[in-house]
Amino acid sequence: MNHTLKSTFIAGSLAILATGATAQNSEITFGGGAYLDIPQLSVAMDHDLFAKHGLDVNVIPFQSGRAAFEALLGGQLDVAVMAEFPAVIGAMREQDFKVIAGLSQYRATRIIHTGGPEIDSVADLAGKPIGVTAGTNVHFWLENELKDAAIEAEIVSVGPPDIVPALSRGDIFAGAMFPSFYGGAKETLGEKYREIPISSYNTHFILVATQELIDDDPAAVSAVLTALLEAEQVVTSDPAASHEAVSRVLGGTLKPDEVAEASANYAFEIGLDDALIDLMVEEGVWINARGSIKGEVPTRESIGAYVDGSFLSDIDTGRVALN
Repeated sequence: MNHTLKSTFIAGSLAILATGATAQNSEITFGGGAYLDIPQLSVAMDHDLFAKHGLDVNVIPFQSGRAAFEALLGGQLDVAVMAEFPAVIGAMREQDFKVIAGLSQYRATRIIHTGGPEIDSVADLAGKPIGVTAGTNVHFWLENELKDAAIEAEIVSVGPPDIVPALSRGDIFAGAMFPSFYGGAKETLGEKYREIPISSYNTHFILVATQELIDDDPAAVSAVLTALLEAEQVVTSDPAASHEAVSRVLGGTLKPDEVAEASANYAFEIGLDDALIDLMVEEGVWINARGSIKGEVPTRESIGAYVDGSFLSDIDTGRVALN
């Protein structure tokens, strides 16, 4: 099998060059889920790209990235996809893992409310009860938004599936929720649905690996990234094929046109840069200030120690911009 891959990318016309590390039928347990967020994984699964690069991959779906991360830390997974926030908590607890790539960003964060059209900015929420799940990345950006708007609001801690019902009942005026609930909110609230776009925060979906996999089978780590990079070519150069792949992997629960509509809210680009680490540090400082995790205040050095760009850089140095 020839593991040297030369492929042209639409963005930058870069070539992926194999580093000489070849996976030899390595068995990898991959914690996935929310395939809409990471179409590279769906395409790799649908097009058998993992097998092409010497991997026997078992993808296990999870309801949340946090659950996948807990399974990885518990030794049930080799690699997993999640938002960046759980990884911050893992780094602050000095757990054994590394972030090896960013996969995508969600760029349509919003606050949903049931007020009139005149409520169109965060400042208009002064004094209003806002539902949010405490201690999450959503809580983090909501507090930042309120601070930047120089207002105070009544923060009401509500579980993720209960925010939309609370809005519908009028228990809260507005809700800051995970994006997976946006569609349900729009359907449930109907004509009462209003939203305020938030531009200060994008959810970063990242790929993490156990330190054991990195130490024992580095060729498999490189092969996972190579397969995902090859899949990204389909995502960027043939969006229709990508949308169809996601639909198939989801068992048809979303049609390709629905996948296409939702995908407009994402940026799909594998890479690692300082902006991700800076965000993770900011989140860590916020977590520390809340007293949720005791210890030293996180720094770029302490969080950066959990980001390993070497594998991605060896494949395509232009994908990594870490100082």
